[in-house]
Amino acid sequence: MISKIKLILDNFVKKLRPVYRFINVKLNGALDVFRIAASSFSRERAPEAAASMAYYTFFSIFPMILVLISFASFILKSQFVQDQILEYIVDIFPVSPDLITTNIANVLSKRGAVGSIAIIGLMWSASNMFNTIALNIDRAWPNEVSHSFIERRMIGFAILIGLTFGIILLWFFKTLLQVDFIARLIVFFNVPVLNTTLWGILVFLAPRVFRLLMYWIMFQWFPKATVKPMEALWGALTVIFFTEIITLLMNWYLNSPWVRYELIYGSLGRIIALLLWIYFSSYAILFGAHISSSVAAITRARK
Repeated sequence: MISKIKLILDNFVKKLRPVYRFINVKLNGALDVFRIAASSFSRERAPEAAASMAYYTFFSIFPMILVLISFASFILKSQFVQDQILEYIVDIFPVSPDLITTNIANVLSKRGAVGSIAIIGLMWSASNMFNTIALNIDRAWPNEVSHSFIERRMIGFAILIGLTFGIILLWFFKTLLQVDFIARLIVFFNVPVLNTTLWGILVFLAPRVFRLLMYWIMFQWFPKATVKPMEALWGALTVIFFTEIITLLMNWYLNSPWVRYELIYGSLGRIIALLLWIYFSSYAILFGAHISSSVAAITRARK
């Protein structure tokens, strides 16, 4: 019986190969990219890696937010900083945003001033997420040398500082439209910027472009291997595509009448939902890293 099933499968594969080759040629090798990425993804035990990434990411979210607020507070007023950073964090973690904002508000109301030693401790905790991500992205390039433990920590610290300045820059451009002089010019020339379809599209695209740049930088600079910009960009686009689908499906499921996770987890339901979203998103990030690696393998082999 088993040999008969195996024979049927072998015949099916033989019939499928010409179709695969035809479609692959028409798509300029896209099927080969996904095939190699899936093989590498499975070989590097990505489900286990995604679980470790979800664990460290979940416990690094709140220290990371506190670090960003503490750093940015040296330049901007505290309330402005808190509002803007929480807004961007909600864009990055769109599932259970009230859990993040409520907990951060409670911590900020009780913590008082953060000393330099405390900031170093928070940076160390926050960098655990980037340390784990860098380690697993390195594994997508098995024939290359990986970063050392200290190098991965330095990458985490550099990203925290870069995120701070990036958020401040985004805050600057956003508040520029609210400056009295700019607002008067908009009214004087009768330009309803904030009420146009174009503005709505920009508001929709802004957080996604921000995440795309973040993933692009991750795939470009995290691996110790030499990664070309287009190789990293394909990986980043893959992550954006899958994380958008994951977010839509999870938000639909969590808002559906069939969800009864609170009957099992009680008040921990929102935490479980956030952790589950991070776990699935870690899958997408790891697969994007392997897509970047497989694109590099195919394009370099052609050359």
